Amino acid sequence: MKKIWNRVGAAALTAAMLAMTLSACGKNSESAAGSSPAPENQAEASADKEDIVKLRVWGFGYTATSDDCAAVAEAINEITREEIGVEIELVRSGDGEKLNLALTSGEQLDLVNYHTYSGGLSTLVNNGVAMPIDDLVAQYGQDMVATLGEDMLAMGRINDVLYSVPSLTQVGATSYGMAMRADILKEMNIDPATIQTWDDVHDVLVKVKENYPDMYPVVPAWAGGGQQKTFAFDNLGTGFWDGLGILENAHDSSTTVVNMYETDSYREFVERMYQWNQEGLFMPDAATSNENNLCQTVGFSTFENNSPRKAGELTTGWGHDAVIIELVEPFIASGAGGSSFFIPSVCEHPEKAMQLWNLMYTNKEIDNLLVNGVEGFHYEYVDDSHIKAKDGSTYDSMAWAWPNGELATVNEGIDPEEWSRVRDFDAAAAKSPALGFRFDNTKVMNEITACNNVIAKYDVGLRWGELNPAETLPKFNEELKAAGLDTIIAEKQAQLDAFLAK
Repeated sequence: MKKIWNRVGAAALTAAMLAMTLSACGKNSESAAGSSPAPENQAEASADKEDIVKLRVWGFGYTATSDDCAAVAEAINEITREEIGVEIELVRSGDGEKLNLALTSGEQLDLVNYHTYSGGLSTLVNNGVAMPIDDLVAQYGQDMVATLGEDMLAMGRINDVLYSVPSLTQVGATSYGMAMRADILKEMNIDPATIQTWDDVHDVLVKVKENYPDMYPVVPAWAGGGQQKTFAFDNLGTGFWDGLGILENAHDSSTTVVNMYETDSYREFVERMYQWNQEGLFMPDAATSNENNLCQTVGFSTFENNSPRKAGELTTGWGHDAVIIELVEPFIASGAGGSSFFIPSVCEHPEKAMQLWNLMYTNKEIDNLLVNGVEGFHYEYVDDSHIKAKDGSTYDSMAWAWPNGELATVNEGIDPEEWSRVRDFDAAAAKSPALGFRFDNTKVMNEITACNNVIAKYDVGLRWGELNPAETLPKFNEELKAAGLDTIIAEKQAQLDAFLAK
């Protein structure tokens, strides 16, 4: 077992972190960088530290602090200085507005995860923020291509130009439903296998409310009313929840683009949520809570997506065993790969950024550092195949948020072979008829902005049952149409038809 902590050295790491001027990363800070004397031998045959290229990497995360980012960056730099002549400064944030500000203000960024960026890759491209990378991948990115397969690159193309390469863990299938605390189900003598419908879920939540008055039956999955969707919608490239023109069911062959907020699926869901809210099954102010991991403390369940690894990942974060109740069968939507990275147009060393990105797909040490942090600082081994987070660690372990989370050591309670089951899960899933489609929103940017303003008024409140759908849905859809939703749908339909005709 290779001890990365020993490689860095606790004393040297502490000194490096204390010597640095740090800005925020995660909830306490924005960014951090590791630095140390350059090694004598480098990949580009230079012994001068000035020849080391410094790159700023923005990854997704919520709780990692500046010290966490500094520790991980320094450990990665011990590898990348010698491998590719690069040092990184690591930033982790789940704040989409902060990322947008960083990109529009010209802040120096070299490799960025766009998971929280509103509008995703298409918007980045249309705004001139993302750099074309066909030539860079051809010259420096062949390891990532070999890892993914050439056909997967279609997910990162806009108008036949490559701007992103999908992360390995993001090109697969997802199903949706509810995640529940297994220990509470056991105490109530409920077999999870018997919970198969929304009515079954409702009955369980009512029992939780009756038997555990100090526990909220349903809490947000993340801050700000976080809620995984529980539909087979394919949103066709304008966002996770915005619904500005969707395919209603990715399991069938229909390619008709419709308004999500006028579908029976959405209406029935928000009617059910209104009923649940009236019954007191939701945490109060769920739509505006600023807390994460509430099932660790006060919650029984939350809306969640699912894969063969999901329950184990939730168990790690919750500190309680989790079980997934699957209500929507697995499917692969057109936007698979939507939590990947891109090289911003402001990047001064795109060749080095691509070399680093390529290394993230194949270097197990780097991948493990990105996913789990530094051994001895953030986690410890419990056996040769499993780790557990150290008490008090604030580094959020997210295999899905990095280019190749499959290389990282798994947490205790997770089968190291689960990635092979993930591949079987993906192979058996339905594929959207629009797989690989990317919407170019250039012609309807004004309409999208106007519609998103309307959505902000109504959608989260409807989904958490705070607004009466009988009164609110007609008003909501009327305002969407006035804002130009029909124009967006028509444009998206035309582009989808052209895509399918190729």
